[in-house]
Amino acid sequence: MGDTAFTIDVRLREVEPPIWRTIELSGSSTLEDLHYAIQVAMGWSNSHLHQFGIGKRQYGAPAIDDANPSLLDERRYRLQDVLGPRATCIYEYDFGDGWKHDVSVTAVTTADRRVQPRCTGGARACPPEDCGGPGGYAIMLAALADPDHEEHEVYVGWAGDFRAERFAVPKKGRALREDMDDLRALAETGELAPDVEDDGDDPLAEVPPALIQATLDLPPIKRAALAALLTGSLATELMETLEAANRLLATRERPMPGRGHRRPRKAR
Repeated sequence: MGDTAFTIDVRLREVEPPIWRTIELSGSSTLEDLHYAIQVAMGWSNSHLHQFGIGKRQYGAPAIDDANPSLLDERRYRLQDVLGPRATCIYEYDFGDGWKHDVSVTAVTTADRRVQPRCTGGARACPPEDCGGPGGYAIMLAALADPDHEEHEVYVGWAGDFRAERFAVPKKGRALREDMDDLRALAETGELAPDVEDDGDDPLAEVPPALIQATLDLPPIKRAALAALLTGSLATELMETLEAANRLLATRERPMPGRGHRRPRKAR
C-alpha cells in the first residue's frame, strides 16, 4: 500500500543565525505525531505546553491545557487533512519563554511504502530549555562569546558544554520514531516505551542514587523530560547525559542569570 510523504521545514522565529530542521512524515500522521517529531528533531525535551496555530484554529493537548476550551485535540487531525502542499502554520512551545516555530510544507509526494519519520537536514543546536526565549538566548550567546562580559563566567557555568553550532544528521537522515515513542510514553505514563530488543545493558546503572531521588522529586512533566535524558534517548553518550542531567538539577537550586529580562510566565 502506498503512502504520502510530507517534507516539512521547521525554524525558530526571532533567532539569527537560523535554527532549522527538515522533517519527513507520513501524510496520515497526526498533529500530535508532528509535535513529537519537532521535539525530537529540534532537541527540545517536551517539558512545557505547546500548540499549533493553523489559520484561526489552535490545536494541542486539551486534556493538559483545560484553560483553553477552544483548543482542538491534535490527536484527531492528520497532516493530509489540515496541511496541504505549501501550507504553513505556527508551532509554539513553552508559553513562558515563547518559542515560536514557523512550520512549512515544502513538498508532498507519493511513496511505495509507509513513510517513517526522520530528520534529513538542519542547522545549529537547539537553545537550552528555560533560557528565556529568543531574547534570553541572545543574551546568553553574547555573554558566552565575550570573556569580558560581566556574566560570562556565570553563563559558562550554567550552559556547560553547550555549543550553538553543534548539529549534524547522518547522510540518510536521522530516524525519529524511537525517540518520538519514548517522549509519548513518558508524557502518558511516566515510563519509556519498551525496546523491541533488550541488549541487557541498564542505562541507569551508573547514575548516582541521589540523582535518581532528585529526579523522583520533580513534578511529573519535568521528571519525564529528565528521565529521557538519563536513559540516553536524547543523548548520544552516557557522560553527556549525566552532565546534562546535573545541569538541569542545578537550575532547580539557583535562578538562571539574567532572569530580569524575561516576561512573566503564563499560568500552566
